[in-house]
This record gives sequence, structure tokens and C-alpha cells, in this order.
Amino acid sequence: MAVNGNSSLFKHLQVEVQSDPDTLSPPRPLDLKNDRGSSVLAWLNYEIFRKDCLDRKLKRHHITGIAFSGAVGIGIFQTSGEILALGGPVGALLAFIFAGLVIFSVMRCLAEMVSVRPVAAPLIDFPHTFVDEALGFTVGIMYWLANCMSMVTLTIAATMFTQYWESGFGITAATFLLLLALFLMNACGVELYGRMEWVFKWLKIALILGLILLMILIRAGVGPGRVDSNFEISPGYKSTGFLENDKQPAIPGTGGRILAVWTCTTMAMFQFTGGEIVLVTAGEAKRPMRNLPIAARYMYLLPISFYLVAILFVGLNINYLDPRIYHSHISYHVQPGLEGIQTAARSPFVIAIENAGISTLPGFLDACYIFSALTAANSALYVSSRTLFTLAQRSSFPRIRNTIGRTNNGQTPLAAITVSFLPGALAFLAVRAKEIAFQELIHVLGRLYTGPMLCVYAAQCLSFLRFLSAIKFYSQTLNRDSESYRQKHYRAHWQPLWAILGLVLCSLLMLFSGWAAIYDLAAKSKNVSRADSIVDLIAAYLGPFLFFTILITYKLLRGTRIRSTDDMRNAWFVRDASEKEDEDKGTAHTTKMTSRTRKTAPRNPFYEFLSWVR
Repeated sequence: MAVNGNSSLFKHLQVEVQSDPDTLSPPRPLDLKNDRGSSVLAWLNYEIFRKDCLDRKLKRHHITGIAFSGAVGIGIFQTSGEILALGGPVGALLAFIFAGLVIFSVMRCLAEMVSVRPVAAPLIDFPHTFVDEALGFTVGIMYWLANCMSMVTLTIAATMFTQYWESGFGITAATFLLLLALFLMNACGVELYGRMEWVFKWLKIALILGLILLMILIRAGVGPGRVDSNFEISPGYKSTGFLENDKQPAIPGTGGRILAVWTCTTMAMFQFTGGEIVLVTAGEAKRPMRNLPIAARYMYLLPISFYLVAILFVGLNINYLDPRIYHSHISYHVQPGLEGIQTAARSPFVIAIENAGISTLPGFLDACYIFSALTAANSALYVSSRTLFTLAQRSSFPRIRNTIGRTNNGQTPLAAITVSFLPGALAFLAVRAKEIAFQELIHVLGRLYTGPMLCVYAAQCLSFLRFLSAIKFYSQTLNRDSESYRQKHYRAHWQPLWAILGLVLCSLLMLFSGWAAIYDLAAKSKNVSRADSIVDLIAAYLGPFLFFTILITYKLLRGTRIRSTDDMRNAWFVRDASEKEDEDKGTAHTTKMTSRTRKTAPRNPFYEFLSWVR
């Protein structure tokens, strides 16, 4: 059904009204080509952005490449040093285990929901459909903002790494070139982008495996130097970390150790997020019903495993009291000429290599860190642009739909990419790096990513609990205890315990993420200024504050309510074009299998994992 208008301006706002108000497909502008003479801007808009859907070109290995590249940034290589200084090697390992447990809980919820409901923009759709329209909108906005901040943080880190060499290459020029590379990589077609990310994934896997092997060899005695290590948990909690000459904790004993591990866990969450990126590719996945559930089940396991093994072996080769490791708020060791700049010289892996007497690798590793940070920022821009594109298509404002919610002839959302790229200008704050303790800025921006992501993850766990309530309406076709459900969908065991655990842990990490700043303000911690404590406190709670402010504002303005069970039942069958295409493609293969073959061909998790790894 179309809405007709008399004026020329109104004709440009004509939309096709779809029968299902909950559909994810956006209203489509009509007849812009025939009306091009009435408005130059409308004509340009038609010529440049004439399509309103993304290009379904991403295969499974492209999807996992994008997700793995986004999940592995600089955290394990650089931020892990700060975690080691605060909690010791044992405390850091425990923090990584707890952070991995959070991601494991969330991804098990997402994997089952997407196997049953493989629609476009599932991170927005799940809370929208099963909880509240306002929650879906808030998740979309904050997920976009979080990934914009991640892009800025990673770009700044990559810029800092370029200053490792004494080549006179300026920070301003480095920032500009890195940002330009980000935009160009995202502006190319999604198929080429997916191929690049697949290559990036394997290069990062090789980098992490190489570092782990090198740590094992150093522990075995390779290298002329002597390894000075102390594999233990820190004696308590101290906001600035521990040094050889000042090992007295501010909060000693078991309580201090628990608080140290808890603080390290909130810091480690920045490194562990990213597994959900596989779901962001739903709008461009070639076969979403087949590939997304498998990718969601396995993608996050590889970086989590790598992180745990890497932090274990680097902890066996480094003294966490070493002043070269980065310590928050203080700077006892500064690379000459690079005051306020954190390069690879403070990476625990580089320090372990230097202690072993191997002199040729630190410069090479710095280049690898630049690559890792840049490619992770590349994935962050991809995620933020696709999230903004989905929000624009669902917008009630025609001007937003007809600009940000449209793609060019190659079906690339250039407008959404450009808008999401604009916050990257914050990276030029790196120009003043030599005048401030610049790692503090990276820390603050990183917290602006972690806080909203904890809110997003909690929303997904809550959505799964509501999903279990809604699925009861379809016990004949979607019975989780039936064999047909297990054959067609992924059924996460021990649910809803994983969903409850993920919801509780995300909520607690979000609520108490700023406890250290509150303690520093109350106790007037040594070496921590009042201004630093206030900045830390704002960084810890600004993301959650924005999340709940947007949620409450949307609910008040739109008058939305938490969906009733009947409302969830009405909104359940949202038909996405990708589902029909995927079913059609799988029909030929399915019809070749007899009923007996289907019953006797169980799903083999090992082969599924191998098919994902490539």
C-alpha cells in the first residue's frame, strides 16, 4: 500500500507500508528516478544511494575472519601488563578465566537464539522482540557508540606503536594515515572486505601461536639472559599496582586479593568482547541459517583459549614487580623521548623477550601490534557502521532512512560508514601525547567501550530468558527437548543457568566497575590524584548511565511496555528475506537425503569445528 501526496516534496517521501509492523525490512522510497527533475538533492541521492539492502556475499570463513579480527586487538599484548602488575600472574589468570566465563555464558544464549531466529540485526532484534522495543533501540545505540569508542581506542594505540622507532614519523601523520586506511578498507565491497579479514584472522592466529611458543621456549631456557619470574597472586589490592621497592598493599589479605582479581576482571573484559560480531554479519551472510549458529557456537572459543594460554605462559616468564610494566597513574619507567607514550616496550611479552636476551624481536613485535590494533579497529568500524545502518532503516524519520539507511550501487552503506567514522577524529588527541599521561586517555576510552558492552550482554541474557518463555507457545514445532529441535537448531545445555549466570555477572561487573575509583577518592590513595579518581569514576559509569538514560527516555516518549507473552507470540514470526533464500538453497541438498538418512546422520561437533576454523 502506498501513501500518495500532491506536492513534489511529498512525493520524495513516499514509502511502501508493509503489512507486518515488526518486520526488519525498512520502508522503501519510491519513484525517485522519475522525480529527479524536481529536486537536485533527491536526484543525487538516487544516483549515489539507490539501494536499500546489503550485499549477501559473506561466507562462513569471511564471517569468522571479521569476528576474530575484531576480538583480537591489543589487549592481550599490551593491557595484560597492567593486569599483571595489579593482580600478579595468578590473579591475572583468574581474571581471564572469569572474563571468559562471562563471554561463554552470553554466547551460548546468542547461539541458540540465532539458530532458531536467524534474522538480520539479531543483537537488536532479540531484546526488541522478547523484552521491549525500547531495550532493542537502546542496545542498538549503545552498541554503535561502544564500537565507535573501540575504533578510537585502537587507532590511538596503533598510533602510539608507530613511535617505537626513531624515524621522525610524526604522530599527526601516523594518525591520519591509519584513519585513512580504516575508511578505505571499509568502503570497498563487503566481499573484498571479508577476504581481507579472513587473511587478517590467520595472521593474528600465527602471531599469537608464535608468541605462545616463544614463551614456552624462553621458560625452557632459550636465550642467553636469565628469566626473572614470580608466578604468584599479588599480596592484596593496590590501585597503582606493585613495584619491587613498594610492595605494601593498600588492602592486604584475602579480601584485597579478591578485590584485585575483581578489578582485573573488569579490565580483562575489554579484551574478551567481540564474539558477538558474528551476529552483526547476519545482514550480509550468504547462508545465515546454516553459518551463523555454527560460527556463534565456536568463534569465541578460539580467542578465549589463546588468551588463557598466553597469559599463563607470559606470567611464567615475567616478574610482575618489574617497573617496565605499565602501572596505572604512575610512570616509573619511560622510554627516552617518549614521555606519556606507551609503545611495545611495555608489553609483557616484549619485556620477557628482552629479559631472555633476544634483541631482534621487539621491533618486529611492535609492527605486529600496529597491525593487530589497526585490523581490530577496522572490524570495530564495520560493526558500528552496520549497526547504524540497521538503526537508520528502522527509523521513523524518512530523511535518515533515505540517507544513512541506504547503500550505493555496490550495496555498501557508505553513509553509515562515514557517520560512524567521524568519531575517529578523537584519535587526533594523540598529537598531545608527549604533554600528558596519554595511556590514561586510552584507559578512559576503553572503559567507555566495556561499560556499554556489559549492558548489551546483560540485555541478551535477559532476552534469552524471555525467549524460553515465548518458545513454549510453539511446543509442537519448537520443543527444546525433542530430537527434531536438536537436529535443526542448536540447543545449549544447562539453560537457563548460563543465561542467569551471564546476567548476574554482567550486572555485577557493571555496578561495581567503579569501586576502585570510589576507594581512591575515599582513602586518598598514594600516587592517585583526586582528578584521576574522578576521571576513572566517570569513565566507569558513563556508559551504563547513558544506556539507562536512553532506555528510560525512549520508554517515556514512545510509551512502550515490556512485552506480554501474547505480544511475543504475535511478534515471533518475523520473516527475513535471508531465511527464504537460505531455505531455497538448502532444498536441493535436503531432498537428496532420505528420511532414514536424516535420522541416522548425527551432527558431529568436531567436524563442525573444523569447518569453522578455516
